[in-house]
Amino acid sequence: MSISSELLDRIYIKTPRGQKEIAERSSGLPARQRRLLILIDGTKSSSELAVLLAEFELSARLEELVGLGFIQLKEPARQEEINTRAAEAPAAAQAAPTAPPSISPLSIDPLLLEQAKKLMIESARHCLGIMARSLIEEIQQCNESNCKVVIARWNMALRQSSKARTHADQYVDAVKTLIGID
Repeated sequence: MSISSELLDRIYIKTPRGQKEIAERSSGLPARQRRLLILIDGTKSSSELAVLLAEFELSARLEELVGLGFIQLKEPARQEEINTRAAEAPAAAQAAPTAPPSISPLSIDPLLLEQAKKLMIESARHCLGIMARSLIEEIQQCNESNCKVVIARWNMALRQSSKARTHADQYVDAVKTLIGID
C-alpha cells in the first residue's frame, strides 16, 4: 500500500482536550495512542512520527486521535507553506549550478556496522523470538544511509518487549558507540 506524500507531510497539533489528556490521563488512552499524542508537537510531520514510532498504522492512529478531539491539523497556512516549498524545490535544483557530489556526513566503518548489525540481530532473536523475523531482515539490509531508521525501529521493538524493555537503552547505547553516532 502506498501512502501519498500529502499524508506524510501532515503536521498535527494538540487541541486543548489533547493537552488536558496529557496532563490528567483521564480518557484511558492505550499506551501507543498516548505515546503518539505526546510526540505531536506542531513541528514533526507524519513521516517523522512514523520513524520515531516505527509505526505501520500511523495514519489510522492519527485519525483516531483527530476523531477523539485530541489533535487537529496545523493551520492551513503552514500546510500551504510545506506544499509551496515542495513545489519550489525542483525549480531551485534546476537553477542551482551543479556541484560535486557531497560526502555523506555519516561515515561508518563497514566492519563496525557489521558488528552492530550482529548485535542487533542477536538481541532481536533472543528478546523477540519469531516476532523478529521481518525486523531481522531489515537489519540485514541495513546500510550507512538508513542505519538510524533501522536502529530506531529495532529500539522500539526492544522497548515493547517485556523481555528486553529494561535493557533496551544499554543495547542502543552499545550500537551507537560501536558505529559512532549519537
